[in-house]
Amino acid sequence: MDEEKPKLNIAKLSKMPIRLAMEEKFLRLSPDDRVEDLIKGLEHRTCAVVTDESGKLLGFISVDEIINLLLPPSDYVLVGLDALREAHFDWDRPVKEIMNTRPITLSPGDTLGYALSMMLETGVRQFPVVERKKVVGTFSAQSVIRLLRVFAR
Repeated sequence: MDEEKPKLNIAKLSKMPIRLAMEEKFLRLSPDDRVEDLIKGLEHRTCAVVTDESGKLLGFISVDEIINLLLPPSDYVLVGLDALREAHFDWDRPVKEIMNTRPITLSPGDTLGYALSMMLETGVRQFPVVERKKVVGTFSAQSVIRLLRVFAR
């Protein structure tokens, strides 16, 4: 006898709080941590949160910011080929220089439907989750996929 998969009720799923799908084990960095620390920490993650000692959000770094570090300036004709040849990836650069200091945030009580609509409206795929001014997790497109895998079994 085949085991029946649980039914996926989209209406109920969209009302589910993201607290049930957010990642609670996330990469936390301080502003003076180096880009090298960030890259090493992102091995199995898609984003990092930069906080102060108390856990207050100072900045957010997604893989998009990392990709932007690797792209040459779009106006390379203006900066000249010599400048491009001299450009290098600065592993010692502090993450505070590349972090997004005003990221869109979610709350643990926000619904999955709201989070998905934010993804579609903004094009952002990773968010810090903040409660009482402290980072309590991250939420990403991968969080949604992990949740959907429960129903695929």
